[in-house]
Amino acid sequence: MRWLAVIALLAGCVPADSAQDRHGVILLYHHVSDETPPSTSVTPERFEAHLDYLDQHDFEIWPLERLLTATIDGEEAVPDKVVAITFDDAYESVYTEAWPELRERGWPFAVFVNTDAVDAGHSPYMDWEQLRTLHEDGVTIGNHSASHGHLIARRDGERESDWEKRVEADIERADRGISEEIGVEPVVFAYPYGEDSAALAEVVGDQHEFALAQRSGAVGEYTDPLSVPRFPMASGFDGMDRFALAVNARPLPVIDSEPSPPGDGVREPVESLRLKLADGGYRHGQIACFSGGGERLNVALEEGPPHRLDITIGGRGSTGRKKINCTAPAADGSGDYFWYSFQWVQDAVRD
Repeated sequence: MRWLAVIALLAGCVPADSAQDRHGVILLYHHVSDETPPSTSVTPERFEAHLDYLDQHDFEIWPLERLLTATIDGEEAVPDKVVAITFDDAYESVYTEAWPELRERGWPFAVFVNTDAVDAGHSPYMDWEQLRTLHEDGVTIGNHSASHGHLIARRDGERESDWEKRVEADIERADRGISEEIGVEPVVFAYPYGEDSAALAEVVGDQHEFALAQRSGAVGEYTDPLSVPRFPMASGFDGMDRFALAVNARPLPVIDSEPSPPGDGVREPVESLRLKLADGGYRHGQIACFSGGGERLNVALEEGPPHRLDITIGGRGSTGRKKINCTAPAADGSGDYFWYSFQWVQDAVRD
């Protein structure tokens, strides 16, 4: 698909200086309910407020795959305000609460299914008949794995080759189930828990063109198609100020990221991170980086281009998912922010 973008660029279909202007935002929801865990839920009232904001501020809502191919592959021009809406886990509240609101507006969205739960008839998931109804209404149905396990993690004593076979079988089982029940082969994969790694991306990429993570950031020309950021929305992080900041975000043009010590997947703590950034419409001298807990981190910028940003993290803290958010204000005075997030899963604590 990328070679098509190159041909279009050479043919003059996409102006060369417009590449960094093409950007969009993907929103991630789980439950739309006031009776489910707040950490993965927005209330129906807050969800409606989010949609009203998009409507009142003239955002275009695109199908997910269209946004991905337009922003990353440059297959078509992208308007200034474009959003795609996604839901992970195929919870029933998407069918009962979210779909009616989106259908009334004529807006597309995508649902990512972990098929074992649906096959087993577990609550509060949709069933296949409901998912078929959504598909017939134009909703994208994507792969969220079969088991919804921590796919980046090896089991105790598991060899890398055995891990790869297990993960491949899990993903293929979900693809097969969706194909048999819905009649489509998923193009986009969503990582369970938003946990991705280079090794896992290689397995996913054998069958899927795009893969979605769960960390803040906008999508643009430098976005890795197998590690696409999404802004997660859940109670406590779904206020209207944050929502406005998210949907107006632009991608910080990170060319390369280099953690130290190096590692992938479930790994030891990260002591520092070096980012290489292209020029763009952001104030590179005002980049600020924060830990997942909101602590401002020390940074050192070496002017470019490409610019080099060294971030001191410290390599400490508890185990589990960790992330760093870096932002920079737009140079055009709009009040928008360029955004980049780096995530890893930590399995050791330093003394």
